[in-house]
Parts: sequence; structure tokens; C-alpha cells
Amino acid sequence: MGFKGFAKVLGASSVALAGTYGFVKIEHEKCSIPKNTKYTVPDRLNTRDEMLSKLKNEKFDVLVIGGGCTGTSVALDLATRGLNCALVEANDFASGASSKSTKLLHGGIRYLESAIYNLDFQELRFVWKALEERAHMLGTLPYANYPIPIVMPIYKVWQLPYFWVNIKVYEMLARFFCCNETRIPSSFFSDKSNALFNFPALRTKGLLGAVVYYDGQHNDSRTNLMMALTSTVNNYVPGQKGSTVCNYVKVKKILRDESTDKVVGALVEDVLTGEEFKVMSEVVVNCTGPFAGEVKKMNDPESQISILYSRGSHLTVPKKYCPTPYGLIIPKTTDGRVLFALPWLNETIIGTTDNRDELHFNPKATKEDIDFITGDASLYMNCSNEQLRSEIKSMWSGLRPLIKGVDDISQTGKLSRGHVIEVDKKGLVNVYGGKWTICRLMAQDCVDDLLKFYKHLKHSYKCRTRNMVLLGTHDKEGNHNIDEIRPKFNQLSFRLMRDYGLSEDTAAHLVESYGYRAEDVCKLSKELNMLTKLHKNYPHLLGEVVYGVRNELACTPVDVLARRTRLAFLDAGAALESLDQVVGVMEKELNWSSTTKKVLRSEAERYFRDMLHVPA
Repeated sequence: MGFKGFAKVLGASSVALAGTYGFVKIEHEKCSIPKNTKYTVPDRLNTRDEMLSKLKNEKFDVLVIGGGCTGTSVALDLATRGLNCALVEANDFASGASSKSTKLLHGGIRYLESAIYNLDFQELRFVWKALEERAHMLGTLPYANYPIPIVMPIYKVWQLPYFWVNIKVYEMLARFFCCNETRIPSSFFSDKSNALFNFPALRTKGLLGAVVYYDGQHNDSRTNLMMALTSTVNNYVPGQKGSTVCNYVKVKKILRDESTDKVVGALVEDVLTGEEFKVMSEVVVNCTGPFAGEVKKMNDPESQISILYSRGSHLTVPKKYCPTPYGLIIPKTTDGRVLFALPWLNETIIGTTDNRDELHFNPKATKEDIDFITGDASLYMNCSNEQLRSEIKSMWSGLRPLIKGVDDISQTGKLSRGHVIEVDKKGLVNVYGGKWTICRLMAQDCVDDLLKFYKHLKHSYKCRTRNMVLLGTHDKEGNHNIDEIRPKFNQLSFRLMRDYGLSEDTAAHLVESYGYRAEDVCKLSKELNMLTKLHKNYPHLLGEVVYGVRNELACTPVDVLARRTRLAFLDAGAALESLDQVVGVMEKELNWSSTTKKVLRSEAERYFRDMLHVPA
């Protein structure tokens, strides 16, 4: 090839690359809210009783069933488009798998490897969208969501180029697809001494060094809660129609019009009182995760649904296993997957498993799960299987719904974490599959499809949830600046220490849990003389119990200890020790009868003991 031929090829390649980048940039900027948006900060949020009253008396455009990450994302999308949305959840928000994740926001590095080796464009597109959504999730709740460095150890010479190329391709794609707005630092190589400095618990024998890359980490149940609460605020962004969201409201039946046979709402039950009533709507969206098939059968008893259930188990061990901000990825476990050991809220979490299971609400970690986690972790960490088992502080399992492509697949780790939207002409929309990182995209796809099909639903805006920030991310005037948010939260932490006499760890905990709303927690705690610690070994305040009841729709001790404060996930024993104190506070706040108090205390004790029980 002559110079002219080479120049032509180079020119054509440049034009193609520029065109591709232009397409990616247009895609990236779609659905984004303007960066200078000023948010409306409400004086107060609606109480559960006020939400119940609206459910009973209003007719809604859309009723969403399910209060996990998918359902609350759909509610937020609908609200920002100006549609009147109701959401009901049979238990608490994020009570299922949405609070039982690995706490990572990631583009799916193992899916990238599969996409490249199998030349699978669909899998590559999944990675593209996941990387894009990771950047969004890191910005939407920056006080609780943040980049985390993860150490990938190298024990064989050939692993260095192999891991390095994989990580750099992953990073390059992130920068390309996110138009350089990744919100993630660059990866780097560290020699043996630096690898051990970053992750002191690494097995030293044979260690050559490590590749360190970044992904995102978050507080899953609080992210979920903030999406739900943010969706309820009228004009939070201009034109937003505040949604009506209610936990502990169970769907008993899908209602259909006798003359047209179309869905018109649902018969529901207030789980806390036993009262049944109707919620009327034009369309119903089924976002119940692993229970999506059960809800679909309420509307169509003959329906067949292809969902498999994967049990993901995790355990919590002391901070000493991850004493620095660095986590660990075990790139290939004994069953060919990956395993993480991560610092989280000053403890260490290790997981996850990927085993077939049956459908049930509160799955528990099995002996097989614990043996796998401790066994494989001990191969890479400077500790024994027995030592890890003896120091377990909490463990939990969640069911992930996976879309089944073929019936004979027995390894759920090989199934897609993608999502499918199914629109029923009679008025039921079903959302299947997906994962935490892409929940905003799932909601966008769901509402787009819904509006294409049900054209009578009038909306004022297209999707605009990308780069939208949630409650607690802006000050009292509704101002925020993502680029300066970390220094401002640092200043807030110092201010809380000065004004309320808090310890450094408590101030940091409050800011990382509530953002700017941490000051409201402190004011309430001071008024009630509850600036004392909930448990001596942890930074949570007793006042957070009351704040959770009054401002975050907490109804039971499990809501507070597992999903508002996360204490049960950090240390189930500490949650048990704090239980009577929490019950005493909630009893007064919610006017419980002696029977209600006894029942809810018993349920909480059983829940926490299950998180402590290590299968023999």
C-alpha cells in the first residue's frame, strides 16, 4: 500500500472514529438533566399516613408494584416526566435483594471478558451501558456512593499482561462511552511492597505485585430509600409530580374492568393494620424482582415465565481484613467466577456466591455458601478458612432474578444480568432481570415502552433522570456542585463535630448516610436528648431511630437496624444488643400496642439471629 492508500485508510478510520464518538456523545447526553438545575428542598416529606390517604382517594396514571431499586427508579422516572405515580411495597423499601448486594456499582469487568472472547456485541453493549450508568450512580448520591480502589493480585508472570490489558480496555471503554466523565480515577500497577501496603491481608507467598483499578461502591438500601423519597417531592425538579410511595402495602389482586378486561388498579392490604382497599390506576407496572412471575400470574394465571433464581450470599468480618480503603478481587474462584473482599462502613464484606435456589422471601446463607466464601478468600488472604469463619459478624443472602435463555443452563453465573420489559395490552407492564448499576436505565426503558404503548397517558417531559441528584446532595437553597461536593461534605463533618460535640467517626457516618440532611438528624437528636450512641462500638446515634420513623418511613425495628442504619449488616450481634432500646423508642413514636410491640420485637430478633447463625 502506497502513502496515498495509507492516508485514505487513516482518513476513513478517523472519520469513522469521530462519527462513532459523536454518536456515543449524543447517546450520553440524552436524558440528562441540565447541570445548572436548582432543586426544590421540601420543608418536610409526607408521612406514611398521608401517603395511605392519597392511595385510597386518588386515581393514578401508573401504579408501581415493588419498592426495590427497579420500582423506585421507575417511580422517580415517572414523577420527573410529570406523571402521577403510586408505588406500593409489601415489605420495606429494599427489603429484598436491593439491600443484600455486594455494594458495588460496576460496569461488569467479567462481562467485558466474555464479550471480547465471544465477539458478543450485545454483551459489549451491556458493559457500555453499565459503565455509563456507573458514572451516573456515583454522581446521583455522592455522599453515599464513591469510587473504591480494588487490588487484583498477580502471582504468575503471565497474569500481569493479561490483567493489565483487560483493565486498560475496561478503563478505555469507560472513558470513551462516558465521554471522559467516568468519575473514576485511573488504574495503576503496584509492585509487591506497594500491593501489601494497599491490602495488608494479601497472601505473600508467590506475590509478584498487583493491578489496581477503580469501580464504584454504595450504601444500597439508603440509595434505594433516597430514590423513593426524592420521587415524592413536588417540583423537586421543575414540573415534577410528587409520587405516592408506601411500604408495607401488599397487592392481593390485580383489578380489571369487567367490560373491557383491562387493568384498572389493584386490591391491596395495609400489612400493618390488615385494612384492604383499592388503588386505582391507568396502568400497573410489575417491578417485584424474583416475584415478578407471581404478580404476572395474578393477571394471567396461564402465563409462563422464564426466570431463574440465583442466591448471592455475603458475610461481614472485622475491619482488620480490609484495614485500608482498598478492596480485593479474586479474579478466578474455584468455580470460575470472581469474589470480592471490600471495606464497607468500617468493616469488611466478602462475597458473593451464585447458586441456584428456589423462590422465597428471605433466603439464608447455606453451609455450602460459607465454605465457598471462606475457602476461596483464604487462598488469597493471609488467614485460614477457620479463622474467617470464627470471626463472622453478620451474613446475608439475596435472590437475584436472572433471565433464562435456555432451560438446560444450570450455572446461574453464566446468565445475563440484562433486563426485559414486557408490555401487556391489557395494562400490565412487567420488568424482569437487571442489576443495581443499571436501575436508572431499566426505568427509562420501562417508561419509554409504557408511553409508546399507552398513548393516552399525558406526560410533560421526556426522560431526564441522568445526572439528577437525590435528596441530601444539595444545600437548603437547592444548590449543588458535584465537582466541589467532597470538600463541602468534609466541611459539614467538621461543623457537626464543632456544633454538636460529635466524635469524628459519628460525624463522618452521619454525612455519609444523610449528606446535607445530617444537620437535620443532629438538630432532632439534640432536641430529644438523643445525641448518644445507639451501640457503644458503632457511630450511629439514638436520634437516628426517631429520624427514621418521622422522615424515612421506618415502621419496624428491622427497618431501622437493617436498612436505615445498616447496623445489622455490619454486626448482627450489635443489632440484637440494640434491639430493646430501638423497640422502646419506636413504641412511643408509633403508639404500638403491647401485642404489636411483642410481635415486631420477636420478628426482629429472629431476623438478626438468622444473620448470626453460621451453618454447621
